[in-house]
Amino acid sequence: MLNRHFSIYLAAYVLPAAVGFFAITAYTRLLSLAEYGVYVVGMSIASILGAVFFAWIKLSVSRYQAMSAEADFRGTAMVGFALTVAVLCATAPLVLLFRSDVSVELLLACMFVAIMANAVDVGQEFERAKLRPYRFAAIAIVRSISSVGFGLLGIWLGWGGMGLLAAFGLGSLTGIILNLVGDRSRVARFQRSQFMQLARYGLPLTLAGLSVALYSTCDRLIVAYLLGKDAAGIFGVAADLPRQFMVMIASSVAAATVPLVFRSLSEKSDAATRERLTESLELLLVVVAPVAVWLALAADQVAGTLVGVDFRAGVSALLPMLVLARFFGIANQFYVQISFQLAERPFMLAAQSFLTLVVSVLLMFALVAGYGLYGAALATLATEAIGFLVAVVLMHRAFPVPFDVNRLAGIAVSVAAMAAAILLARSQVAGTGLLSLIIVSLAGGIAYAGTAWLLNVANLRTLSLRFLRTFNRKALGV
Repeated sequence: MLNRHFSIYLAAYVLPAAVGFFAITAYTRLLSLAEYGVYVVGMSIASILGAVFFAWIKLSVSRYQAMSAEADFRGTAMVGFALTVAVLCATAPLVLLFRSDVSVELLLACMFVAIMANAVDVGQEFERAKLRPYRFAAIAIVRSISSVGFGLLGIWLGWGGMGLLAAFGLGSLTGIILNLVGDRSRVARFQRSQFMQLARYGLPLTLAGLSVALYSTCDRLIVAYLLGKDAAGIFGVAADLPRQFMVMIASSVAAATVPLVFRSLSEKSDAATRERLTESLELLLVVVAPVAVWLALAADQVAGTLVGVDFRAGVSALLPMLVLARFFGIANQFYVQISFQLAERPFMLAAQSFLTLVVSVLLMFALVAGYGLYGAALATLATEAIGFLVAVVLMHRAFPVPFDVNRLAGIAVSVAAMAAAILLARSQVAGTGLLSLIIVSLAGGIAYAGTAWLLNVANLRTLSLRFLRTFNRKALGV
């Protein structure tokens, strides 16, 4: 079931990532640096609003709904979400009392994006927790395509960065409608006991969610403050590329494995829970590590082919360091931090997230002021590495997650073979265009897949041979 669910969730994240990849390519060609900077700043503010007001619902649903197939938290979550929207609408305008320079249009757009995006995300958590990957995939793909379609329409109408913000909100609204129309099962009523359960676990995570959102956006806001919107646009694109590829793929692994981990925990089986965790880590690194190597070592080809001319030099220089930073972040977010959720230690997660935020702000101001965009990338890398180490130390006081070195060694060897193949291909091709990108990518991909198959990484050889035997039997009518 794990492999089947993973393949569906992989499509649910990879296809939107491909659409988002196309969107970045189109947006950076159709918008100026300043217009794209408005979009980057607006999405950063919307992320902060979402973390402050809605993260507690998403994190609580992902844990408790996954632990029981019979329970239905939808009615309770809907009431909690409606109350949260009311609080957001009542408090967000207070910003204008303290900052008269804030654009009303930008604030309204950010509120719209935060509400719509988090509404569809909560719905997706229910699909994931109830082990319904096909509906999850359909909603994710429709949401992504409609967002880009609305975005291109907004640019054509001359709305610039504000048009992209509105487009993202409208795309999320499309996903909400699909979620509501497609699920005709009866929604359970609001239950006070469920609400208190979600609140006790989720509200402490508001601090963690706020810290994560501030951390994920403060780098761009600090760059915009110290270096201007043009620099924020370049840094935003360089940071978005690893997110589009690496985080999307890591999310597909988490979507397939984390509900099963929680289900094993609810059955009081520590051995099964640890085995699920080991499978999760192995699968996570199998799919994320080669993408990280490809982005880092083929940065010139990726940037030279996929982003606008004004962005290419900056993105190419920053991408390797930001890829490594994102790799540490993925290991932390999608594996080590599961420990705190398994142990129901939300304050431990909040403390680790808050410490990471403080380190990020201090390093960003110190290094951006002295080294510009390169300093911003260096600060991001240092922050992610420190955050990962802190999480590993705290993990031993929660639910220690396993690290099976023997099962990870094959991945390391496969990645090394891929890196060698990419470097060799780069030395033989000229230019940074599409043909160069294809040659370098194929060389690295073939080397990685071949080595992983020979070493039977994640049972790749076993599963492929089993598939071939089954296919041959069916083809021969045996």
